[in-house]
Amino acid sequence: MAHGFLSDWRQAGEVLARLAAEDVASLPLLPASALAPLLAAAEALSYRTARNEIGAGTRAVRQDFDICMAPTHPGVLWDLAAELEEFLGQALARQRPALLNGHITLNDLVVQRYPAGSFGITAHRDHVRYTGLVALILLSGEGRFFVSSERSGDDAREIPWRPGEVLLMRAPGFAGRTDRPFHSLTDITAERYSVGLRHDTQADD
Repeated sequence: MAHGFLSDWRQAGEVLARLAAEDVASLPLLPASALAPLLAAAEALSYRTARNEIGAGTRAVRQDFDICMAPTHPGVLWDLAAELEEFLGQALARQRPALLNGHITLNDLVVQRYPAGSFGITAHRDHVRYTGLVALILLSGEGRFFVSSERSGDDAREIPWRPGEVLLMRAPGFAGRTDRPFHSLTDITAERYSVGLRHDTQADD
């Protein structure tokens, strides 16, 4: 691996095996020396401001961040995506029973930038077009990430997530599950960059 991941496939396998029940878990991934060039690439991208609110009524989601949905390809961020896809594929291949049908594919890459003082994003679920497994890599910043089974967040659990870690979250099709966990991000105290990697079924050939 070009980035010298901090965890091996056995450690990744242990985290993946817990996801059916725990929904989300973090894993050490990148050493500090690997973050600087990735962060520089993220900072150089062109961003648009996300809509302040999507949905309506009790299903409304409030959000406060900038997003880049078309990072340069090829580029170091896409290289990272390919490396992570291979790494997670090795871990998943050793799981019995299998957690996914077929190979993992990470064909969707977005970068989000949260300014210091941002309120983040309220509880929401990923779109149903994203399946299998979601991988979120934190490059910089501070904030608090929560996961819950309901939009109300009454049972919300905080998931530790620090720069250099990948946060793995199950999506429909993982371990035979079809539901999608609600998740939110709050208390952004330092500018925050994160890379989101997903399998977008609408992008499949």
